[in-house]
Amino acid sequence: MKILILYATRGGATQVCAELLAQRLEKHHTVTLCNAAHALPAPQEFDAVAIGSSIRMGQMNKQLKRYIKEHKERLSEGNTAVFFCCGFPKQFEEYTETQLPKDLYCSLGLHCFGGELKPEKLKGFDKLIVRIVRSSILSQDFEKPREDQHDLPELLPENIALLAEKIENLKE
Repeated sequence: MKILILYATRGGATQVCAELLAQRLEKHHTVTLCNAAHALPAPQEFDAVAIGSSIRMGQMNKQLKRYIKEHKERLSEGNTAVFFCCGFPKQFEEYTETQLPKDLYCSLGLHCFGGELKPEKLKGFDKLIVRIVRSSILSQDFEKPREDQHDLPELLPENIALLAEKIENLKE
């Protein structure tokens, strides 16, 4: 099977997740791992497509958003998955509802691969915001938990494995 893993990243977490997904699949499939900043292959060239975006300030990558809109019909007809790397997985459902077309059908599902808040990988304003958010999380009083508290984000390799398994099951 020919599989496209198309991703966009700012801090590198989405690239790491896309690479982990590719490593799991390339044993039995031809995998094209593509950074959207460099190329946007047509989905009809592939048997399965996984599209991954980081979430920044509640928004997915604009280039991938346009790509999905432009190829929505083909993506909805094929074996498609979308994954987000986001610092706050509790908001994943909100991101899928606000960032993806309502009529996009992803037969392989919508997935949250977690996220990271690593200021050393960022520059400028992004670096400042991530430092503030990290500081806020680390200074929470965990003795008195509140509903709006967050743990420090981390990647979720078990979710990457679940998507890889769904794609692997296509060949059966």
